[in-house]
Parts: sequence; structure tokens; C-alpha cells
Amino acid sequence: MRGFLLKIAAFAMVLFLVDKVFYIFLVVAPGLQYDDRLERVVNGKMDKDLIILGSSRGARNIIASQIQDSLGISAFNLSYPGSDIEFHEFLLRSLLKFNKAPQVVVLAVDDRAELLQDPSIVFRLDRLYPLMKYAHITEEMIQRGEKNALSRFLVLARINRSNFDVRRTSVTEVDTIMACGSMPISFQREGRTFRHDRPDVTYPVADELPHKVKALHDLQEACASRNIELIVVISPNFHAHDRAFQQRMEQLLHADAVLHVYDTSNTIYSDRRYYYDESHLQKKGAEVFTNELITTLRASRNALGPTGATPSAP
Repeated sequence: MRGFLLKIAAFAMVLFLVDKVFYIFLVVAPGLQYDDRLERVVNGKMDKDLIILGSSRGARNIIASQIQDSLGISAFNLSYPGSDIEFHEFLLRSLLKFNKAPQVVVLAVDDRAELLQDPSIVFRLDRLYPLMKYAHITEEMIQRGEKNALSRFLVLARINRSNFDVRRTSVTEVDTIMACGSMPISFQREGRTFRHDRPDVTYPVADELPHKVKALHDLQEACASRNIELIVVISPNFHAHDRAFQQRMEQLLHADAVLHVYDTSNTIYSDRRYYYDESHLQKKGAEVFTNELITTLRASRNALGPTGATPSAP
């Protein structure tokens, strides 16, 4: 029996030592990423007056530095192309855990895919894999069923195949991130045919995913509990305005949330020259829309900018 216990102890020691050797892959991974915004959140380096959340419509259509310069506040864009409302709620939850609460959160929603099954917007697990050295990230992966409880103790249980790729992530021209976190595009997507279609007159409430509806509710609760002004934004598409989706958002938003719908009377939003593709503005269009949003921000409950409370340093 003693010999058996010694073998078990020896095996455990070898496993422990080998496991720690692989920790180097977890340590190196964050530094290989071009996009370090989530790591800055987890490290408590995201104390801003205003935060923008969303998918590519938040990343492309809203320019945080323009808001910052116009209102004299600190603003940052934490929108991730291809991300969904569950990911946005996770980002806000992480932000509030490690950083000072912002005065305002701007949430850019995807009409009409926001709460529906859509493969183009998902929980961006790929942004969490390189940050598995952080306990907060590991715990989120466990809660989502992507990792098991052993990940809390064993490095090997945290590592993914991608962690063994020690090349720095490459960046395309559409992935370029400004210092303020925004990702506007200054050109049009090649080979796109712009069609000014009219959306359906009804919205499929029965097709909404309960976990996405819950994430929207939880995000609103987090803002309300910290006295954060929540401004939900519907930005332009190159088609007629989806009023059915707007009405559904009005039903789901809490009384203290503000819904900002782009100015449907502005003829710029029906001019294809201001679009990257049919779903995203290009930079000139984003500047127009951001200016429109600034007007709403000036009238916000938390009185941002020169017309309200004393602004913080950018």
C-alpha cells in the first residue's frame, strides 16, 4: 500500500511540474493579441465616463473620440464585430467588477437580429481564449460550459489549441482599431450591391432566444443598480427603417433607458456613398451619425458635456 501511495504522489508531482511548464503559453498569449481591450478591462484600465457596447454596428458606426472631443469627457468603444448581447452583458459585468462605473453606457443594437438566432453575432469566445490566465475569464468559461472545474487548478485544463500558436495576430484593414476603441472604415466594400429594401412589417417575438432577452434585461439591471445612464441606439441600415423592431425594443427597455433612433428624415442615410456595405456606415457616415448621437448625449439624465456637470479629463 505504501508503494502504491508513493507512486500516486510521484505521479501527482510530475503532473504538477509538467502542468506549470505549460503556464508559459497562458502568460504569452495576451501579448500576442492586436486587440487588448478586454485585457485592459480585466486589469482595471478602463475608467471612462462613457462606454460604447455593441457588435460591428457599434464598432463601425460610432466614433468614441468624436464624442470625447465634443463633450469634453472620456469615452471608449468596447464594441466587437460579430458579438451578441450576451457578450455585451459580460463586458459590462467585467467592466463594473474591475473599473470605476461609467456615467453612460451606449448600447448599439442589431436590428432585427439582436435577440434572434443569427450566426453573424455570437458570444465571442475567441476573445476569451487568449486571456485564460485571468481567473475572471476562466470562471466565465466554466460557467458557460466551455471549461470544467479543473480549470481553476490545472493549467492544462485551461489551455486551448490556439494557445500553442505563438505568432502575433494579423490585422486586416477592416480590423484597425483607433486609440478610442472605434473601428470605422473609410472605404466601401468591393462587390456589394446596395438595395434599399423595405423590412418586414412584423417582428417575430416568438423566435427570440430567452437567454438573449435575459442578457438584455441583466444589462439594464446592472446599469440601473449603478445609476448609469443607458442609451440604446438603433443606427442606420441601407434600407427603410425597421419600425417593428423599434417597437419591440420600446417594449423591452426599462423606463429609465433612452432609445435613440437615427434621424430617418436625414437623406444622407439613404445615400450609398456614406456606407461601407448595406449594414454599416463608412467613416463619413459614422461621423454624421455620431454627431447626431452627441445631441442626445448632451440631453442625457447624467448631463454629460459642457451643458451639464463638470466633465472629467479625456
